[in-house]
Amino acid sequence: MLLVDDEPMILEHTKTLVDWKALGCTIIGEAHNGEEGLALLRSLHPDFVITDVVMPGLTGLQMMDSASDLSDISYIFLSGYQEFDFVRHALRAGAVDYLLKPVEAADLRNALLRMMRRGQSAEEDYTARYGEIVAKVIMLIDEHYADPDFSLGGICENELFMNETYVGRLFQKRTRKKFTAWITEKRISEAKRMLTGNQDAPVADIAERVGFSTPKYFIEIFKKSEGISPSQYRQQQLQ
Repeated sequence: MLLVDDEPMILEHTKTLVDWKALGCTIIGEAHNGEEGLALLRSLHPDFVITDVVMPGLTGLQMMDSASDLSDISYIFLSGYQEFDFVRHALRAGAVDYLLKPVEAADLRNALLRMMRRGQSAEEDYTARYGEIVAKVIMLIDEHYADPDFSLGGICENELFMNETYVGRLFQKRTRKKFTAWITEKRISEAKRMLTGNQDAPVADIAERVGFSTPKYFIEIFKKSEGISPSQYRQQQLQ
């Protein structure tokens, strides 16, 4: 668990609010602003993050967006702000929960339990629905979609050590989608999250972060998927 908050008293209060050991959690770091938080995200690779939303410089949402390539991290946002926009952006950006300060112990504990259940159940859910081989492919997509060179061939050669044609047919049979369609949908889904989670991020940067080789190709695929351009989508969602 990584804790990020620019208010020292809130940070200390959060550290003592629940029995972390009983929940199976260990606090591996704490940061006092978004920039410090982002650095620790990349150096410590936590499973879970509890972060303030509004901080000087990099906000909690911007911090999460900047670390979007680390797609296996789950977030809970804390804030004293009750404006609907903060809640909407946090949840659309992929937060497990959004808690208003001052946080009650029971609310934080319940949010942590939901967050841990979600992190533990993803692979199990994929396996139950699609089988072990296809579940492995989907989990690898979730981890590496931001790499434009990521491919089914690479998975089969370096991870599964299986025939690419066989795995491709099995994937399509179990999911009803081709591998290329699945990873494209994943990239578009992550792009939509970034477009609403960080209003200042240029479309070209988002295209790169979600694994498209060029902004032009990203816009083309986004329009085909959503019927509007990324910029139009962002404007529509933030109205």
